[in-house]
Amino acid sequence: MKVPILQLIVDGTGMGLIYVILAAGLVLVMKVSGILLIAYGELFTIGAMSVWAAVTFLKLPFLLALGLAVVVTTACGLASYRLIFHYIQRRENKFLAQVVAAVGLMLVLGQTTLLIFGTVPQKVPSIFSGMVKTAGISISVEKIVLMTVALIVTLFLVLFYEKTKMGRAMRAVAFNPDVAALQGVNPSRIYMVTMGISGALAGFAGGVMAPVYQVHPEMGRDIFFSILLVVMLGGMGSIAGAVLGGIVLGVTLSFSLYFTGGIAQILLFIVIGIIIFFRPEGLLGSKVEL
Repeated sequence: MKVPILQLIVDGTGMGLIYVILAAGLVLVMKVSGILLIAYGELFTIGAMSVWAAVTFLKLPFLLALGLAVVVTTACGLASYRLIFHYIQRRENKFLAQVVAAVGLMLVLGQTTLLIFGTVPQKVPSIFSGMVKTAGISISVEKIVLMTVALIVTLFLVLFYEKTKMGRAMRAVAFNPDVAALQGVNPSRIYMVTMGISGALAGFAGGVMAPVYQVHPEMGRDIFFSILLVVMLGGMGSIAGAVLGGIVLGVTLSFSLYFTGGIAQILLFIVIGIIIFFRPEGLLGSKVEL
């Protein structure tokens, strides 16, 4: 039996790129503010469910529904920082307080989503249809669009972080907020902008994935641990590492599912465990103190 290696690589890359946008947003929050945003998966859920509600009840075109979802999750990110984390950032020993606050935020957002949208899985109508077949590879048009969007958004995020004035301010705050403040940078403002951008990325990812997969109020908790694995694999402080980590995770899972089926998740953890054993900071990461 001939193994469809190229097909598995393409499928795995597509699967991995699904996590790239989310992982990049989580890395941004952790790198700049040091906040382990456990509620990040809930923002992803809110984005997906908002698109479904906007398309189903408001009868909005998909692009407008996606824009609305991004606005909603951006607002959630900004409000979360201003109302909760803004006060915790000023403390000396803040990490534990941040984790407790993030868990509380996750529970509040999760229960609110359940109350508003219910527990029944929903499906957003497909935007793109058809399959593309070339060189023995078959891939749906939806997944091609999703992969392309993930690459464009991630590239834009990297360029924003590396080349813009705001990006330089974020890097300065990530390095040392006190020194950055002496240079005229307001760390609190940078933290809030970072939370807003990460919220927008989570909502955007949830929105673009909504037509491809079923959406339900607990989908964020399912995907958050996969995102965290990607971040750990690529490197806690590296956006480029998040991209590499997502692709490695996707390709590994694709091959594991094909060859081993039910024990794919076990093999995935073994592979990631081996990599992290030899590279504790991740593939492209460096040590980060939270």
